[in-house]
Amino acid sequence: SQSVTQSKYSIATTIEKYQEDDLELLGGIKRSTAFHDAERLEQQITKEEEYQNKIKEENAMIHIRSEYEVILQKIKDEHKLALEKATETYNFKLHHEILRYKKENEEARQKATVEANDTISKLNKLIVLERGKIIIEQQENERNLEEEFKMKEGRLNTSLKQIEEREQAWQDERADVITEV
Repeated sequence: SQSVTQSKYSIATTIEKYQEDDLELLGGIKRSTAFHDAERLEQQITKEEEYQNKIKEENAMIHIRSEYEVILQKIKDEHKLALEKATETYNFKLHHEILRYKKENEEARQKATVEANDTISKLNKLIVLERGKIIIEQQENERNLEEEFKMKEGRLNTSLKQIEEREQAWQDERADVITEV
């Protein structure tokens, strides 16, 4: 709007200059006093028509320029609105995609948690079974060791009895030998 004001001021200054130049060229003759000289009157009319045409052209240029500026401003406003709308659409889509990725990540995390819990549960069951097997094996080993211990204890007791009997027999024999001697 500042350039429009400058253009109008420039045009008004130019129009005043042409008016002054036209009056000097015609020698200050006006229509009412130019009836005596037809050629000068025709020149004055031609100059005045040219001047009016220049004014019309300048007014038309001013009008076209202001219409152009209005159209240009409308185009700028439409472009700005389209850009804002595109930005808004992009931001909406971006926000939607972020939400979708967050949801997918949450679902994947939950799925991984469920799978991990299933695996842990299976491993715990396997550990319980292995512990049971180990306990059974330990109990079996304990029984075997007890039986082996009892068997060896029985043999040892038998050997000890035999040794005691031999010792007794030897003691008895010694006592007999001592009695005999």
